[in-house]
Amino acid sequence: MQLAVLDLAGTTMVDDGLVLAGLRAGLRAAGVRVDGPCYPALDRQARATMDRPVMTVLGELLDGDMYRARRAHSAFADHLHAALDAGRVRPVPGAAQTLDALRDAGLSVALTCGFDPELRDRLVSALEFTERADMVLSPADVDGRGLPEPDLLHAAARRAGTEHSQVAVAGDATADIDAAVRAGAGLAVGVRGGAHGEPRLRAAGADAVIDSVADLPALLGLPS
Repeated sequence: MQLAVLDLAGTTMVDDGLVLAGLRAGLRAAGVRVDGPCYPALDRQARATMDRPVMTVLGELLDGDMYRARRAHSAFADHLHAALDAGRVRPVPGAAQTLDALRDAGLSVALTCGFDPELRDRLVSALEFTERADMVLSPADVDGRGLPEPDLLHAAARRAGTEHSQVAVAGDATADIDAAVRAGAGLAVGVRGGAHGEPRLRAAGADAVIDSVADLPALLGLPS
């Protein structure tokens, strides 16, 4: 393998409900009553799709009303920026060491997420991943075509100058695995404990499922 593409929230960044809480804040800002009859269904839909670009998810949750979706997205971003200001953002244990091990072994490292670039870059900086990743990509870098489309992975491979078959992808959601399969990645690795469980990750086409991103170097046969 020559390139490792790793998901951010839930894979390398602890997501103990932070992203879902941000989506809920966005829905409230768009006028959705959290105690209303429609909210439970929206909450289930948010949980099922939260691995995709945030703006896309909010647009779908709000029935294509992009005016309300933009308002919701602003509230979502505010919620996560507030979490950053409060020091509530932290890396998954062992994630930093994994990034270092991958690069020490000669692999390029890409981080991907569904956030806007400003929020993405603040998160990566707070996690102390900036100097550990060769590139950080989000839908804005590929004309808005985030996961499960393969565009982010194609862009990462182009920047790294490698073939798709030499790319290993690791993520906690089915969209990560779907994108890896569609991109022709050499290895699609599901990570337990995040957005989706092992049965869904394997059903999506994961070649392997690991407990944590900290286990990735060992899976690849690298020193950890």
